[in-house]
Amino acid sequence: MLDFRKSARPGKSRSAARPLRIAFIVSFWSRGGAPSVAARVGAALQARGHTVEVWYLYRRSDQPLPHDSCSILLDRDISGTLGYLVLPWLVFRRLVGFRADAVISFSPLAHVIGQVAAAAAGVRQRIASHRVVCDRYSPGLRACDRLLGSIGGYTGIAAVSEAVRASVAAYPASYRRRVRVIHNGVDRVPSTMARDDARAAFGLPRDAPVVLAVGRIAAQKNYPLLVNAVARLEGVHLVIAGDGPLRGEIERLAGSLGLGGRLHLPGHLPRGALSDLFRACDVFALASVFEGQSNALLEAMAEAMPIVASDIPEQVETLRDAAGQDAGLLVPARDLDAWIRALGRLVGDPDLRASLAHAASARVRHFTVDRMVDGFERAARGC
Repeated sequence: MLDFRKSARPGKSRSAARPLRIAFIVSFWSRGGAPSVAARVGAALQARGHTVEVWYLYRRSDQPLPHDSCSILLDRDISGTLGYLVLPWLVFRRLVGFRADAVISFSPLAHVIGQVAAAAAGVRQRIASHRVVCDRYSPGLRACDRLLGSIGGYTGIAAVSEAVRASVAAYPASYRRRVRVIHNGVDRVPSTMARDDARAAFGLPRDAPVVLAVGRIAAQKNYPLLVNAVARLEGVHLVIAGDGPLRGEIERLAGSLGLGGRLHLPGHLPRGALSDLFRACDVFALASVFEGQSNALLEAMAEAMPIVASDIPEQVETLRDAAGQDAGLLVPARDLDAWIRALGRLVGDPDLRASLAHAASARVRHFTVDRMVDGFERAARGC
């Protein structure tokens, strides 16, 4: 039986200033979201002098890994029970060889497999980082996570937003007192392209209004609503940068609504190209029905784009400042008419676009990469 309390006890001889050995464990490798954030935080901690490795339990994308410190334990998509039986042993064996001071897991499967293996390997600091509201986990993983966080399987829990922290409000006090909020951070990589050149590069019309959405083409992002809304705005084009299982459905819907020639699907883009795409577009739209804290939203804010976003708590927290001012238009996620009105207002009002762009640029200064990395570094030290 694992003794979580004993392995969580801090060592008295350890200096708070010494470099750490930190393993990030992420459920799977794919572009965007938690896998990319883990790689970015890992690289930043490595630049601060720590020894860091980022391990993805299995592969969900053929895209190359972000840097040399990243690796995949099971180099294929997981299937059947065999992978679930093999992965805990693979993680445990790696941890024993790596001699980690801290394990930081991203996503529920990584929490359960990674942190149990970390406790068995005697890792002192075990931090589970929740990237979405926890009621979106499967019932089995949610139950395992709740148990591990309550009995000391985790020594710390990082929530990516206050909304994510609120999603565990009904959990035992022993779980809740371990939770801290570590927001995502963004560092701007501005485009060097002129707007007309950027439009030409992506095959966009020079003068038509263009709405941009960024993210995986999946149910979470609520793209059918966005397609329906833009289809009703004469002459407006929609770009969805990303890929995913619902791409075919979105293409068929756009065709049935007569949006076909005004819908652009460039697929997943590297960060430099994405900055060029931000430069090419007029309005950023995020209609998600749930998030943790959207990196795409932060990137749009850093690019000083006028924003329309669903009014779920995760988005409100990002866009609303302490004085209650919103750095974007917040719209009910399922209200098609409200989305049509909000997008129509922004497309037709350059002064409003300029005002919201300025507000977004000011608000995003609260969400820096340094603050994010500081939070994970303190958690890895048990501070």
